[in-house]
Amino acid sequence: MQPLALSSPLELLDELKRKVRALHRLQFQVLEIVGTLDQQGAAATLGYKDLVEVFKHALHWDPKVSRRKLTQAKALCTTVTPSGATVEPMLPFAAAAMAAGELSEDHVDVLAEAMAGLPAAVEANLVDYAQQHEPRSAKAFCKELAYRLDQDGPEPRDFEPAAPRNVVRRQWKAGRYHLFADVDAETGAKLDALIDPLAKPEPADLRHAPERDGDAFCELIDLALRADQHRISGGERVQLTVTLDYDKLRTAIGTARLDNGEHIPMNQVRKIACDAGVVPMLLGSRSQVHDVGRKTRTINVGLRRVLVARDRGCTFPGCTRPPSHCEAHHLRHWSNGGSTDLANLALLCRRHHDLVHQSDWQIQMDGGVPVFRPPAFIDPHRRPRQNQIHAVA
Repeated sequence: MQPLALSSPLELLDELKRKVRALHRLQFQVLEIVGTLDQQGAAATLGYKDLVEVFKHALHWDPKVSRRKLTQAKALCTTVTPSGATVEPMLPFAAAAMAAGELSEDHVDVLAEAMAGLPAAVEANLVDYAQQHEPRSAKAFCKELAYRLDQDGPEPRDFEPAAPRNVVRRQWKAGRYHLFADVDAETGAKLDALIDPLAKPEPADLRHAPERDGDAFCELIDLALRADQHRISGGERVQLTVTLDYDKLRTAIGTARLDNGEHIPMNQVRKIACDAGVVPMLLGSRSQVHDVGRKTRTINVGLRRVLVARDRGCTFPGCTRPPSHCEAHHLRHWSNGGSTDLANLALLCRRHHDLVHQSDWQIQMDGGVPVFRPPAFIDPHRRPRQNQIHAVA
């Protein structure tokens, strides 16, 4: 083909269509490999819990991408039974169309969702339509076809109340903590009973109701931290750990770091330091943490605090789990003579703790920091990696 700049719009469009069809064919080949790995139980062979984790490390796919491809592979790929018999794919017409480069992954998602509630006989019609239209239009066509096939709707049945779900969404954004809650009526009534007395307007109170409720909610958090009965988190009662540099504390300049990685100004540190349930973790002028471990398998409260101050969360490369979600891992196992001290410990979330024990991932200390070497199938040179997320938190 001649240089793109010298091509006409029609020539460019024809070339683009050829490239896109080739891309769809290649995507189908990727799904075939994904499906075969799934059928072979490759994750367990490699020491992983599932293929989502394998793809995260080997291909750098997000879990959402991996789950999507695994679902598509189940729908489009031929399978082989333990006896050696071949089983046709759930969506044979869609599989053939994508293999020929005529369907995209987005089309496959639409067709798989629609066919879950439609008879197999209509798949050919749906695929034929999808080959000629964009996924959004194909979705509307599938919906209309489903309505025409079942205009009466499903058979009526006795009402079954749905089990109540309690949902809380939490997010740090621009130095603020955003909180959304959708809870059952009983919990809501309890929260109202706690907030209402604290949110009553005072004389000459200029705050609006949402602001009074917000201040009352913050007061409830302080009350909970000061309460005698606390849940246990990571081997000690729930509390807030504030890590600050000695020089910054002395000069009252700069910020301190909370145990979730967020930073707060020094004047705010001095305020919360007056409350119970707040543990100040003071670092030396070079940010060293002092080893307070002892020669037992059990990790005591003091040792865990300095471990949290050093690691700041799960140390596995790329993991964002905070310290409260982590366990302390012995780099050299206790049963093999490993000691319980800072130089032989690393924080790992449960998922990565299991992975390290079951796979070929290796951990070693380098300059007082846990460093990981991946299995050879991820990196043939097994070059060391660190969790850079917590390192710059």
